[in-house]
Amino acid sequence: MGRAAMKRMQIRKAFTLMESGPVVFITTNDGEKNNVMTISWTMVMGFTPIFAIVTGPWNYSYTALRKSRECVIAIPTVDLIDQVVGAGTCSGAGTDKFKKFGLTPVKGKHVRSPLIKECLANIEHG
Repeated sequence: MGRAAMKRMQIRKAFTLMESGPVVFITTNDGEKNNVMTISWTMVMGFTPIFAIVTGPWNYSYTALRKSRECVIAIPTVDLIDQVVGAGTCSGAGTDKFKKFGLTPVKGKHVRSPLIKECLANIEHG
């Protein structure tokens, strides 16, 4: 297997090379459509039930997050690695990622964003 060639990247996106934290799914609902994205820059804020994630306008889910101010943090298990990578490498703008990657949306109790049935845990945040 050959070495990957070094590529130029805009500085505003370069920080993504140093992301930390567990890899999770973030689900959103913009009022019409569910979406799921893979994100690895997450953290717990102190010893409180407050979480932080890093995203921005380059992610399709960003608009839904800003609009609804709610999401689900879904914790995948290692057997979902193909879905984690797949959901992280395509945009929800033209893709139903739940259908494409065989993930089952489950209605939440507190937010419109769906839980993911196949995940170990789902945290509703809103």
